[in-house]
Amino acid sequence: MQWDKKYALGIPVVDTQHRQLFRLSNELDAKLQAGIRPEEIDALLTHIGEYAARHFAMEEKYMAESDYPGLAEQQETHQAFAKCFVEVYEEFKKKGLNPEIVNTLRRELTDWVREHVTGLDQRFGTYYRDRQASAKKHASP
Repeated sequence: MQWDKKYALGIPVVDTQHRQLFRLSNELDAKLQAGIRPEEIDALLTHIGEYAARHFAMEEKYMAESDYPGLAEQQETHQAFAKCFVEVYEEFKKKGLNPEIVNTLRRELTDWVREHVTGLDQRFGTYYRDRQASAKKHASP
């Protein structure tokens, strides 16, 4: 799935991070399809895990600052993703890259990123844009 501007939330730093998550997700998917050496997958998974953690923190900061009522739900989904990611990574470290790990990576990780950004995050984007518009309207003389 490719990034589309309709997925933008209107927060430049978050939108940039979402585009990067799409790119990383697509890169992971392509490498899994083409065959990838274990050391390459290790490096890519490490990068994705670190990037996702930074992104979640940034996104949650914007949600908290804008009093987003869905923050707790977002935090739960972010935590669930992080837990799943760690479990898959640990499984990979123990057993290596096998068909089960490949399927789990594709299903649980790449699909999650796409579905989260195009689903749950869009609700925050709508809330954030509406809040920004309301603030501008009330600030006008």
